[in-house]
Amino acid sequence: MGLKAKLGKIKFNKKIIIISVVVLAIVGIGVSSYAKAQKAKVKQVTMAKVTKKKVLQSVSATGNVEAKYRNDIALNPAQKVVKALVTEGQQVKKGDVLVELDTSDYESQLEKAKLTLANAQATLNQLTKTGLDTERSNAQNGLSQAQITLENAQRNYDDLNKKYQQNQGLLSQGYISQNDFDASKKAFEEAANAVKGAQSALANSQSAFNNVNASSGDKVTAQRTQVALAQADIDNLTKKIEDSKLKANTDGIVIRMDAKENQFPKAGDMVIVDDNSSFRVSLDMTQYDAVKVVKGQKADIKVKGSDKKYTGQVTDIGEMAQTKTNGTDQDYKVNIKVTMDNPDENVKAGYEADSEIIISQKDSALAVGFDGIKEEKSTGKKYVYLVNSSNKVEKKYIKAGLETDYDVEVIDGLKDGDKYIVNPPETIHEGDVVAEAANKNGGTKK
Repeated sequence: MGLKAKLGKIKFNKKIIIISVVVLAIVGIGVSSYAKAQKAKVKQVTMAKVTKKKVLQSVSATGNVEAKYRNDIALNPAQKVVKALVTEGQQVKKGDVLVELDTSDYESQLEKAKLTLANAQATLNQLTKTGLDTERSNAQNGLSQAQITLENAQRNYDDLNKKYQQNQGLLSQGYISQNDFDASKKAFEEAANAVKGAQSALANSQSAFNNVNASSGDKVTAQRTQVALAQADIDNLTKKIEDSKLKANTDGIVIRMDAKENQFPKAGDMVIVDDNSSFRVSLDMTQYDAVKVVKGQKADIKVKGSDKKYTGQVTDIGEMAQTKTNGTDQDYKVNIKVTMDNPDENVKAGYEADSEIIISQKDSALAVGFDGIKEEKSTGKKYVYLVNSSNKVEKKYIKAGLETDYDVEVIDGLKDGDKYIVNPPETIHEGDVVAEAANKNGGTKK
């Protein structure tokens, strides 16, 4: 083969190589463009897994620790303190004397009251044993005499009436004169008048006797009232003297002691004993939370400034909401009492404490993060966007149970291990292909 032929063949081979390179380049560009286009269709999202966990529904509020029972004793500014027998922080028993107050005025009044009672009792004795007996005796004698007079007048009337009737017959037969008959008639009429007079006298005597009895009864009743009043004064003063020994009516600790020996208390001075065997947290809770609370619900308590957690339960719920003002805002709040189960020496009345009241809880509930749930406006149905094994989006309706600020229990519609999209954007639709976004954290809120 000549040189010219060889050179022609070389040029032909170069053309083939160049064409092949160009074709490969075009194919490479096409493949790259296709890959880029496909990649552009995959949407980046944050994902999390459906898991079983403890789902806790609760309401929280901050309040103040207080003794379950407090013994408040107000000091009388008019009564001087003689002895102060305890100090703040001292443990006392029920019945212990805390303070003794001056009783000299009460004791002086008591002696006068005893003298008044003695005089009142003596007067009552005189009325019941001597004075009233004389009045009753005189009235009884007058009544008896009037009864005798009436009986005599009645007998005389009966005799003269009989004689008068006989004389009427004798006069008609001519056995007696008219003068004798007139005399018997006059005697009969006088006897009748005597009976009427005796009856009137008896009625008057009976009335007088009744009046004496009534008057006697009134006098005795009035005097007995005086005796009772005098005795009441004695009882009242005796109680005041006894009450001047101020006693604890509960076991506990003295948390306030304003009494100072040989001094008169100031207005508002107190002695306070707290039953430190039991504490509770007093919470003012909004009505939106309070309606969920019932007696017996458990609570977790944390005293501010301490890392220790305490437990308790709701023991009291206010019967009405109170208006609470905060600046210009007004809110209606209900007072809730949570009694602590296990207080220790670190718990003191007046401390602030945070209380979380457990409304409902499930220890192993299938749950998704609150931020993974969406709701259809038209139907109100809840759903999540699941991601299947092909990384495609599926819209899945669910039946929700307990809801918290962080998680929602799923009763139906999902299973443990399902992957779902967290905070799905509006651009996500069923059938979309998605991939886990790089350097993003998903799941429930923390």
